[in-house]
Amino acid sequence: MGMKGTARGAALAFLLVGAGVGFAAVYPWMHNRAPELARPLPILRPRSDSAAAGNAGASDPAPPPLDTARLKQLEETVKSDPKNLAALTELGGMQSEQGNFNEAVKWYKQAVDGDPKNIEMRNYLGEALFQADRVEESLATFKGTLDINPTHPEALFDYGYVLLQGKKDPEGAIQSWEKLVKTNPNFDQLDRVKQLIETVKERTK
Repeated sequence: MGMKGTARGAALAFLLVGAGVGFAAVYPWMHNRAPELARPLPILRPRSDSAAAGNAGASDPAPPPLDTARLKQLEETVKSDPKNLAALTELGGMQSEQGNFNEAVKWYKQAVDGDPKNIEMRNYLGEALFQADRVEESLATFKGTLDINPTHPEALFDYGYVLLQGKKDPEGAIQSWEKLVKTNPNFDQLDRVKQLIETVKERTK
């Protein structure tokens, strides 16, 4: 690789850790988009090795107490009504809060199977897949969303994020975010996305 390649790799490693503050500033806004009954999803972030099996890392904050009665109620609901979007969304959100991302994937996938063009559910599925360390499936899910709506801002952001964090592909991330900027001039987080683009470009020179 040589000294130049080593330095570039070190810069990228620094970016993957340091850029988390910028992503965290953007993501709370982006994920205030769940249906009323849905619980909030975790912010996409660099994952610890202990999360690779689909569970929260040891350094993550303790999850809130699991409402087992509500969980059982929701599971009974989807048994009798497998396409109940609100129940499936809440189940996925509950499992994501617990760090059970593979379990969350199951519920979000059921929602997407019932309504394949539901972009919100596709985004939730892509996020849960990423957190479960299923990067290729996550990318394919976001790619499918962009096939439906090529300029969807959250999908473009998420797709770029997974390319950067999951595939160590800053060029691909930049391309996705630049498309977001170009096609969504009224996006109210545009300045922050532009800042992230410049940060990635600068730190991967």
